[in-house]
Amino acid sequence: MDWSSLASQVIKLGAPVLGTALGGPLGGSVGKVLAETLGASEETPEAVAEAVATDPQVQEKLQTLEAERSNEWVSVIQAGQALAAQLATTEATKGAFHYAWRPAMSWLVVAIVGQTFLLAPWISALIGKSVGTPYDQVLGISAVWLTIYGGGHTVKSIFGARLAR
Repeated sequence: MDWSSLASQVIKLGAPVLGTALGGPLGGSVGKVLAETLGASEETPEAVAEAVATDPQVQEKLQTLEAERSNEWVSVIQAGQALAAQLATTEATKGAFHYAWRPAMSWLVVAIVGQTFLLAPWISALIGKSVGTPYDQVLGISAVWLTIYGGGHTVKSIFGARLAR
């Protein structure tokens, strides 16, 4: 479950601006405020959904929260729209390679693994020749790709501030 799945419930309970902000790209920040307002056990979508389902005064609380901080919710919606527009502009100006190379490489690794472990054994059994990629090479390709794909983000999160200097 994510915050956007709660947005329609919040809208149905009479807080359309709050629900729209919750369903947007910055919904996590709205969800934390919502969790605090409803007295949820945690700041998670599941805990807030439980609070919405069990609190008899949920509609009143949501409408009050929306009314008291409506300017803030409108700002959150606008900021989310600005981020989406910025992303669309970046993707349009930098081209497909800027954002598509990682999914393409991931699909290539999936294809290599699928060919080696699913398709090659059948072909080998039918024609009697080995057509698979050696397992150690598949493991090496997969390990290198996972290191690049996952490791880059890990390095950024750990050393990001130091690397930016």
